[in-house]
Amino acid sequence: MGNNVFCIGELLIDMVCVDNKGLKNGEKFEKKAGGAPANVAASICKSGGKSYFLGQVGNDFFGTYLVEMLDSLNINTDMVEKAGSTTLALVGIDANGERNFDFLRGSDGDYSFDKIDISKIGTSDIIHFGSATGFLDGELKKTYFSLLEYARKNGIYVSFDPNYRDALIKNYMLEEFINDCFEFLKVCDFTKLSDEELTLLTQEKDLEAGVKKIHELGVKVVTITLGSKGTYLSVLGKSSTIPSIKIKQIDSTGAGDSFVGAVLKKVSEIKDKKNITFEEWKKIITFANKVGAITCTNYGAIASMPTLDEIEMY
Repeated sequence: MGNNVFCIGELLIDMVCVDNKGLKNGEKFEKKAGGAPANVAASICKSGGKSYFLGQVGNDFFGTYLVEMLDSLNINTDMVEKAGSTTLALVGIDANGERNFDFLRGSDGDYSFDKIDISKIGTSDIIHFGSATGFLDGELKKTYFSLLEYARKNGIYVSFDPNYRDALIKNYMLEEFINDCFEFLKVCDFTKLSDEELTLLTQEKDLEAGVKKIHELGVKVVTITLGSKGTYLSVLGKSSTIPSIKIKQIDSTGAGDSFVGAVLKKVSEIKDKKNITFEEWKKIITFANKVGAITCTNYGAIASMPTLDEIEMY
């Protein structure tokens, strides 16, 4: 016990359009396993760590495929529920390698708190909340807040990635989404935001001003992913932009999730997680940048994530 990462949220099928014509004009689709928190769990295990996935898939062929895929990566699936139908994400990639999304939501939103065996989560473990669908109305959202409260009461290390998707969060839902994110940021120890999410949550165009606002909510470690420029790291008054490695980008799906997984794998190995030095954080982010970059060199999030051997080869 003690260095497990528990990732809660959606596990789904990404139908990825692989002919670079985007969703509207694309004709060739490939089935890939996806879902932000499942991607994080996969990145942790592929890079040599230990993770649990907490969530619901359909009681159907896709659901069976997804659970078997997690099992094959040594992700613990004891708390995965099978009922209803599996959620589908349609992912189009245009000629520039940028993504467009549509969602066909299944039963991932029905995952209830009583499916979690709380006795398995120790005070030296990590809980990662990262979900495109976790803040949509439903049982999953209630489960998120119950698990966050459990983490807070027990001093468990909390990681949070809002995974904002404009295809899911309509304009009328935006204010509630931002407020929900704030509730998590008040409690979490580590957060990963894209520069777009930082502006959305803080209304600040300036990176440093935005990060300052996030720290003021209570977050100790803030990372802002800047694509090919690398990652901006800020830890209690110290900050630095950690460069990424140069790669030929094919598909950026899952790059942020594999980055988070790599971070949490490294943090899970540290005894005093809440007092990691800035120098140590810089090493962790350098490792995670490499993992995120390698993930962009192929199609499909989980399939493209490197193993520890592949990371070391770069």
